[in-house]
Formats: sequence, C-alpha cells, structure tokens
Amino acid sequence: MRKSKLFVICLGILLVGLFATGFYSINNVHTQGTYIISEQNIVEKNGEHFLLIDERELSLSEDFYENIELEKYTEYKINYSYNQLTKNDGEVVMLKRYGEQPWGNK
Repeated sequence: MRKSKLFVICLGILLVGLFATGFYSINNVHTQGTYIISEQNIVEKNGEHFLLIDERELSLSEDFYENIELEKYTEYKINYSYNQLTKNDGEVVMLKRYGEQPWGNK
C-alpha cells in the first residue's frame, strides 16, 4: 500500500511539473518587425547590452551590438522572443540593417 501511495504522489508531482512547463512554454512569443533605433534604445547594465523595444528590455548579444551602426543606419529588421509571463524577459534573435541582402556588402 505504501509503494502505491508513493507512486501516486510522484506521478502527481510529475504531472504538475509538466503542466507548469507547458503553460510557461505556450506563453513564449516571437515577434519581428522593422524598427528605427537611436542611442536612447540601447542601454548598458553590468557590462551587458539591452535594446528597448515595445516597452521591453531585450538582451542584446555582443555580435548584434557590434552590428548596429547608428551613425550610418537607423532602420533595422529585428526578430526577438520573450515570454508573456515575465515583464523584461526577452532576447534579440536576429538583427540586420533594413534592406540588407545576404549576398550584399555593407
């Protein structure tokens, strides 16, 4: 009798965990658009760079940060993902200059 009770408790914990993980996962959002970026949209905190778009603070990798050339271009095509359950949880997945072709030169 004790083994079956332990099994039911473990199964219940597993199902609750799977449900919570699934609920968190279905709230992930991927968005893309063309944005005009200025220096006001880029913030540095603790050595990390963030991009402020649509009232979200998106994590910006060093490679993407180095690709931003505000003195030449202000319009960028940006793809980012975030979770609706958290306010400032998100990251830039793709960033390229608007109109840039994969085979073209900068």
